[in-house]
Amino acid sequence: MKHKLIIIVSAVIWMGISSCQKTKNSINEATEFTINYTTTVAIPSSSISVTAPADFTSPQIPTTSSSRFAAEKTTQELIDEIKMTTFNLSNPNGNLNFLKSITIFIKTAGLPDVQVATKTNIPQGATSVAADLSGANIKDYIFKDNIQFRVTVTITTGLTADQSLKIDQTVTVKGKKIK
Repeated sequence: MKHKLIIIVSAVIWMGISSCQKTKNSINEATEFTINYTTTVAIPSSSISVTAPADFTSPQIPTTSSSRFAAEKTTQELIDEIKMTTFNLSNPNGNLNFLKSITIFIKTAGLPDVQVATKTNIPQGATSVAADLSGANIKDYIFKDNIQFRVTVTITTGLTADQSLKIDQTVTVKGKKIK
């Protein structure tokens, strides 16, 4: 009886150890990391009206996704999801009082524009705001070599000077590591 008890206890301990190893391997296979991007969008005072929204496009931004995936020991095929986790707007030369609302779309060659963020309540005197995120999975955009942002703004008053919006974004990448 004592011999059977020792065998059963040993088997239970062995199964527990091997189960922990499987869990550890599963965790090691998953990966999550962030990529940061920064750009600016110029808003010329001469081309914007108080009565209608106006669109402006950022310069192209290299995604550097291939090199970043390699550094994180993953590949495009192993990525499940890429989502914006922060999207901050600021005016390096003053406040954002001229903005009534702003909507931001990500764009790249061969794919339709997708809304990624918006902000409709911009506090007076604010020089920086965090936009509200749409939650869109933008992995196909980050897989491309370059992205751009199309920014639709509605202003509160006529602009007397050109404005510049600095846009800082963080995307979180979720996927699996190369085995």
